[in-house]
Amino acid sequence: MPVLAMATTPTTSPIPSNTLLDRAIANTKITAMLGIINFSYLNHAHTGQDTHSLALGGHLYVHSPQLGGFSLGVGGDFATWTGFYQHEDPELTGPYPSHGIAIVRQAYLQYHYGPFVIRGGRQFINTPYANWDYYTYNPRAFTGVSAVVDIIGRHKAGQWSGNSPMALGGSPATLSFMAARMYSYASRFSATFTTGNRYTSDHTNGFYVLGARYQTPFLGNHIDLQAWYYDFYGFANMFYGQAGISRQISKDVSLFGNFQMVSEGNSGAGTSYLNALNANSVDAQVYGGRVGVKFGPYHDDNVALVASYSPVNYGSFRHGGMIHPYNDLSGTSYTATMQTAISDYGPGYAYGIASNFGFLANQLKLNASFIRYLVRYGFGGSAYSYNGAYGFPTGEAIPNQKLWSMDVGLSYDLSSILKGLYVADYTDISVAQNEAGYPHYQNPYFSNRFYFKYRF
Repeated sequence: MPVLAMATTPTTSPIPSNTLLDRAIANTKITAMLGIINFSYLNHAHTGQDTHSLALGGHLYVHSPQLGGFSLGVGGDFATWTGFYQHEDPELTGPYPSHGIAIVRQAYLQYHYGPFVIRGGRQFINTPYANWDYYTYNPRAFTGVSAVVDIIGRHKAGQWSGNSPMALGGSPATLSFMAARMYSYASRFSATFTTGNRYTSDHTNGFYVLGARYQTPFLGNHIDLQAWYYDFYGFANMFYGQAGISRQISKDVSLFGNFQMVSEGNSGAGTSYLNALNANSVDAQVYGGRVGVKFGPYHDDNVALVASYSPVNYGSFRHGGMIHPYNDLSGTSYTATMQTAISDYGPGYAYGIASNFGFLANQLKLNASFIRYLVRYGFGGSAYSYNGAYGFPTGEAIPNQKLWSMDVGLSYDLSSILKGLYVADYTDISVAQNEAGYPHYQNPYFSNRFYFKYRF
């Protein structure tokens, strides 16, 4: 995200710029954004209702300079209903009768010394199954403490001088660790922090997460390994691991392969909240693979074959479904699309193709994917209802239901007109099949998201 630094008077000026205040202002990082977002959802699979939302919004984030390694970060987000549509969809401006959201999502104290950084307060984090999920005006934020340390290799000195989320990515270090303990969060469509989560409004004890990343050259290849452990208190324990290898075979072409796995069981700490989901236990595994080719002068373009598999664990939540209280529709899996993921439907498998391309010197970016699913206990694509047995939606399940989903997205950088200006559009369509004999499941599910933003 572009950063605007407030400049001081040049040293050639008759009035020298050497005061502490001048230097502090010069080192203050300010990021701001204004824009319009339009969401359209055509959900004929369950509600039989089309909803729309058009909102104006933005954010302002400020990070102070360091003093003895200490600095402050603060940031606010807002979204306002325009009245263009009847207020039906809460994704942009909150549930009706709210006509807007305004919230301070970042307010933290940070200490940074060499390869070590720690933050306390309201903040963004970016981990595989607890992240900021930044696709509305209001990224998901958390309250708690997080820390990252680079153990081996070169660290990036300027990495933590702005308001980017705490994460393991972005550092050139060979070995890095991350730890976080979070007590509350604010969802994308909430103006308040809560101790609940996406499954319950009751008070919970939040979660903690530990992560490690190792990356190194190896026999002409590049190896990247990550391992994460989560305790979602009262819900589930989770281990997530991923491994990747890439090899450059020519100046503009490289091959890559990735593997990921999730293993999840009951949480041993705190009160169990599974009864509210009509389940007594969690036992889930998801395995995924990706293999493809990167090409172009920056190796930004890529095409990959992707696949995921989740076995049946009968009697547990969704007979093998995952619990992820802070990550909507779990976009971490290789076969996830905007509205569909095998981890949310319970056991089954998925496979398909995913791609990303850049054109016109990367000003125009295009991504497209087509994924085929087979869900052992299908419900026409529903993922957000848990009021039936074992946490499934109410109603008779469709055995071995087939679904397909297609995503197409594009963005265009308009910096030639005004630096920081861009437009984007993302469309998703999901269709559940073999519904014969189950007339209450209809199709399709369609969503479109249009963005017009100015970042400065």
